[in-house]
Amino acid sequence: MPINGIYGNETVTGVPVTLTAIGSDGSVIDIGSTTTNGYYGTFSKAWTPTAEGIYEIIVSFSGDDSYGSSEATTSVSVGPAPTTPEPSPQTTAPDYTMTIVGVGIAIIIAVAVAVALAVLILRKR
Repeated sequence: MPINGIYGNETVTGVPVTLTAIGSDGSVIDIGSTTTNGYYGTFSKAWTPTAEGIYEIIVSFSGDDSYGSSEATTSVSVGPAPTTPEPSPQTTAPDYTMTIVGVGIAIIIAVAVAVALAVLILRKR
């Protein structure tokens, strides 16, 4: 732990690490470099493999004045990319305009017939 690193005001910087992947077919892929978190030693690196399979990821630190070199490894399994779902067809609501117009006309005709019958009944009296 550096003096004044965690509890003081000094910023602790990480160290550069190199990431290499070894595919299940034996291919060696240079993922690139990144810098570790100075306080925890963690790191991250975005990478998109070109093929499915199991990849062994090797992280190498070449060393500096404070620490000697070191390596660590882990493995990841890369499956197929998810398929893009097809959009569901859009359903449209039925158009009830003509039904409403027809019902309106039927009501008007029924009222007209009722009024005509009422007038005829009242005239006969």
